[in-house]
Amino acid sequence: MGNKNLTNAAIMAAIAVIMVIAGVYIPPLFFILFFIPVPISIICVRSNISYAILAIIVLFIASFIFTDIIIAATVAVISLMGVVMGYLISKKQPSQEVVKDTGVISLLGLVAILYILKLFGINVINDLLSVYTKVSNEFITLYKNAPNEALVRSMLTSMVDTIKITIPSMFIIMIAFMVVINYMMVTRILIGKDISVQKLPPFMLWRMPYTTGWIFIGTLLYQYFAPTNIVSINLMLLLSTGFTISGLAYVKYYMTRKFHVKPAISNIVLILLFMFPVTFSLMTLLGVIDTGMNLRRFT
Repeated sequence: MGNKNLTNAAIMAAIAVIMVIAGVYIPPLFFILFFIPVPISIICVRSNISYAILAIIVLFIASFIFTDIIIAATVAVISLMGVVMGYLISKKQPSQEVVKDTGVISLLGLVAILYILKLFGINVINDLLSVYTKVSNEFITLYKNAPNEALVRSMLTSMVDTIKITIPSMFIIMIAFMVVINYMMVTRILIGKDISVQKLPPFMLWRMPYTTGWIFIGTLLYQYFAPTNIVSINLMLLLSTGFTISGLAYVKYYMTRKFHVKPAISNIVLILLFMFPVTFSLMTLLGVIDTGMNLRRFT
């Protein structure tokens, strides 16, 4: 059994290292870096947490050798998500608890890594903002002397300023998205290996907690009567994102239960609703209404 666990851990660790190298050196494959928790979680479930931690150490060293300290630290944080997720899955925790706890611990890990890097003179946030500013300036240079130069300059400056303010909520949204996607992939793989894992509820049943509706209303009132600040802006972005997802989930529910629309077609409709500003706002409003009234009761 020990040799089997070691073999499984070695294979998964090797896959994780390959994912890092491919994601860093092949730009179109950069996105696979966000799926590193998958092999780490599988190690944790099929072997144990000790092997998973050992795999992270190996992965960190390999990442540092082939890339740099920033990427190695980032990989370590992402891998931590896999350890937490795999451990909770191995303890037969409910799917929603696994996602919630993994998200919280991963966020704390991210904050810790950011502060540790800052102690060594590496400010990841400032580096990211510098990249955005540089790209913005390059676009402005391209539109120099063009009739709409002032408009482009204003839009790009506003975008960079917005990014600076909303970085906290963007990190939270990114981690939440990563946790959900990785959990779905891990459960699919483990179920394929005949390992009992609890899946997340179907997307069409996703709904924001009732109390978030009151928090949303309270934040709106606060912004109306008091000066806008970073906390309220980030809170509004988080809530709006959640309500938009809730609205899309209800649309999926309505199309599936009422008109028996095929999954592929309904998914295309959801993507289109998400892409356009007007329909995006309507989905946010629908999500708020669904949170307060639970529209599925009337469908």
